This record gives sequence, C-alpha cells and structure tokens, in this order.
Amino acid sequence: MNHPPANLLVVDDEFEIRSLIVEFLRDIEGYAVFEVENAYAALDLLKRQPIDLILSDINMPEMKGFDLLREVRAGYPAIKRVLITAYNVEDYLEMALKYDIGNIFVKTTPFNFEELSTLLTTLLTNDIFGLDRHFPPSAKRMQFKITSSKRLDLHASGIVAFIGMIPYAKKLELVIVELLTNAIFYGIRHESAENKEQWEHEFTLPDEQAVSVFVAKDAEKFGISISDRGGQLKKQEVLYWLHRQIAHDSDGLPLGLYDSHGRGLFITRKYIDRLIINIDQTRRTEIIIINYFHPTYIGYKPLYINEV
Repeated sequence: MNHPPANLLVVDDEFEIRSLIVEFLRDIEGYAVFEVENAYAALDLLKRQPIDLILSDINMPEMKGFDLLREVRAGYPAIKRVLITAYNVEDYLEMALKYDIGNIFVKTTPFNFEELSTLLTTLLTNDIFGLDRHFPPSAKRMQFKITSSKRLDLHASGIVAFIGMIPYAKKLELVIVELLTNAIFYGIRHESAENKEQWEHEFTLPDEQAVSVFVAKDAEKFGISISDRGGQLKKQEVLYWLHRQIAHDSDGLPLGLYDSHGRGLFITRKYIDRLIINIDQTRRTEIIIINYFHPTYIGYKPLYINEV
C-alpha cells in the first residue's frame, strides 16, 4: 500500500506477536520500525528517537497500554496512537472513553494484516474518509444520494439486493435505516433525540446537504459508507453511548436501556463485523460498515473512531 515514510514503534511483551507485526510493517510495508517489550522501554526510546505512530498492546506487566498512551499523548501529542489486543474490546470501552482512545486493533486468527495496513495508512496520512481504501479497484460499486427521510426502507432493501443473498438481510436493513436516520436528522437537521415524535418529515434536502451513500463488494466482503455534511458526531459521544449499552447498573440492567440516543450505533456494532466512524468536526461525518461473507477472521471486533 502507498503510504508516506514513517517511524513506527511496536510495544508488546509477547515476542512472537511483536515479531510478527514488526516483520510485516518493516519487510512488507516498508516502514522504519522500532520494537520494545514494555511501556517503560517505549518511553525511554521516545526521548531519543522521533516516532510518528505507536502501536501498543493493552495488557502488559507494570504499565498497561492505556497508561502508556496517556503518557505519550501528554509528552508527544503529535504521535498517532493505536492499541492492540486479543481480548473483547467491549471490556475496554470505559477505559477508551477515559483515556480518549479511538482505535483498538484486534488480533484475529488469522492475523488481518490488510486491515492493519489500512488503519495505519489512514492515521499517518490523516486521510480518513472513503470506502474505496477498503476495497480493490475490481470491486463492484454503486452510489447515490438521499434528500428525504421518506421510504428509507426502500433504500435499505435496494442496497441489500445489490449485495446479494445473505442470511441476516433484515438485520442489515435495520442497521442501514438507523444510520440513514441518524445522518439526516442528527447530522443535517440537528434534531433532538428527546423530540422524535415532533420531527418534521415533509422536506427535501438541497443537493449540498444530501446524504451520500456508497456501496462496494468483492469476493470477501461488502461495505457501505453513509456520509453527511453536518459533522455533528464526536468521538467522546460515540464511546459514551457504546459504553452505556454494555455497562450495567446495580440491578443488572444496561445503563443506556432507556436512552433516547446512541442505540443505533450500538445495534450497528452488534450486527456488523467492522464499524468505522470518521469525523471532521462541523464539516463531515462518515459511518462505514463492513461485513465478511464468511468467518475468515476469528476474533473480537475492533474499535475504529477517527477525528481530524
């Protein structure tokens, strides 16, 4: 993949995993890669070696990955930060919210090198938008714009028809309608979640405010990008809403059980293999969802929330 030259630092106490990642990034991707086995060695290296991006395991002896990246952010704010884990990312959502971490890559079986390459290139270039980076030129594509909230179900069913026969078609249609609704009413029209029954539906968005939809598929996966020009979403808000749906109160009920906002993103993350949220504040928000046709990569779901 084309990317600018960059110095990367890989921090992981497991030698086999660290060597696997370093070999790929150095020999295949062509980065200048440094490696250490713990957080204290990483902080010591940063004193004498410029680094553009740090990729750190979460669970390490003495100092955890979250604490390391907090130190990195405080001392070297220009360094891009990514955590990596083999465990359930949902268990770390509260920490991600606390430490302002948007990207947690997951070690799958087999290891998804292509996904790691795309993530790092995206962060290093700050070029976060676009579905095409996730698909080869040979992928089949369709695109259109939405200017009204009427019959979003028809748009959803049309997208599913383009993708082809999948056993979870109805769930996917639900996800698409939720995301389109969010883009139109929250992203463009700045509506309040508490007044959904009062939302006006008799409108047509001007072309410059239309919601853009891109769909792509290849032999391995399909993806859908829903983009609005409102830019109202924030990383901290996404993490807050996702956490409230999995955290429980003293009675064992989800904290966000009765929330009027945020459940659409939770449903999307639940049903979809990859949820990618790209945000340019006040200018643009893009939600990308990707599903694999077959369970190629076994493991937990990563967390991808990018802000520029």
